[in-house]
Amino acid sequence: MSLQIQRASLEHLQTVLPRLLSRLSIGRAQIALEHLRSNLQNRPHDEILFYLAREQDASVSLETDPTDTSASIAALIAIQQPSIDEAVSSDVATIVHADFLIDHASHLATLPENSAQLRESAAIGSVPDEHRPMPSADLVQVILQMRNHIDRDLSDLGIRFVQWATDATDQIEVSAQQWHDGLGFQKIATLDYLTGNVNSTCEADPITSAALCKAEDHEPQAAIELRPVALDHEGSRRAFAKLVEATYSGTLDCPRLADYRTTSETLRGYQTTASFAPELWFEVVDGSSSDNKPVGCMILAKHEESRDNTQSGDTGRETAQAGKSHTEETESSRKPAARSTGPVIEIVYMGLLPETRGQGFGRRLVAQAAKLASDFGGTRFILGVDRKNRPARDIYNAQGMTRLLSETVWAKRVL
Repeated sequence: MSLQIQRASLEHLQTVLPRLLSRLSIGRAQIALEHLRSNLQNRPHDEILFYLAREQDASVSLETDPTDTSASIAALIAIQQPSIDEAVSSDVATIVHADFLIDHASHLATLPENSAQLRESAAIGSVPDEHRPMPSADLVQVILQMRNHIDRDLSDLGIRFVQWATDATDQIEVSAQQWHDGLGFQKIATLDYLTGNVNSTCEADPITSAALCKAEDHEPQAAIELRPVALDHEGSRRAFAKLVEATYSGTLDCPRLADYRTTSETLRGYQTTASFAPELWFEVVDGSSSDNKPVGCMILAKHEESRDNTQSGDTGRETAQAGKSHTEETESSRKPAARSTGPVIEIVYMGLLPETRGQGFGRRLVAQAAKLASDFGGTRFILGVDRKNRPARDIYNAQGMTRLLSETVWAKRVL
């Protein structure tokens, strides 16, 4: 099968989106739409990369009839992340979604063999020729040809890193997985996005809270000080990047991301989101130590109260994200923020040097984030946590935080 794959005009979005998003969960479709809406309203439209694919011998092409998308069989939408330096394009893009536009019965070809009867019965009926189910081999070819074409285009645009957030892998269909694999994405982590009340104490998970609170009663209080980072000073930026990188050692928080992005690239990504708050970047200092050396770092973001629906990293990141660790690079538009009477503070990333872990600093940092949210007039704060990061999860459970949503984050390099 040979395809025509073209960068399509955004005027086609309205007709294509219902088919493209129809197999997503309601929540994920809302996140995708909010991501697009936010960028259409606030960013240059050429940052939205919209691709359509159709068979090479289709009777009508987008070139001959730019308004006809009926013969399109697959689509992909990506958004190039904003750049700190307006004179230089960002090397990061986020996939909004990619899927087939053909009749959903065609996807039944990818189901296990024991579902043959289901595939046959679902495919019965009057279906236009261009929407008739294709063999699974053809479906794979569609994805591979789109990958080759789009990767070349992204490379020409200077994009070197692409991320994609989806519903958690235990919630998505097999056919969705083939898009991740076929386009060359690797799974980074599955994240839970949590929200907490600024006044919550040791009262949520009775078992975890009791254990952690009891430990606090019998161990020295881990006093901390937050020292603001002078991001407008090059020396301070370099020292902070070095500190952040040191906290990545042995981290349980999305460790695979380090295979794709340097620390400096990740930090630059945080600074491109709409929720970037330079006054909320801190070195963490042990208040009981006389050497005044940092033991860790904390990066917060501020979502204004008017954005109580979805944000994005901005996954929008930029994308409607409710707050996460250093994968949040472009995702702030992907996270749904909890309703609040004031700004919502997000813990984008907090990390400790390996030798300082296990001393209660983590609990103090979460408490400090809650206090800062209260100082800004907010009532809630948000964050994301790697499901495999059990120590952090225990701290958040003890803080009384509750889950908003879960998603799996994927990444790839473009050569």
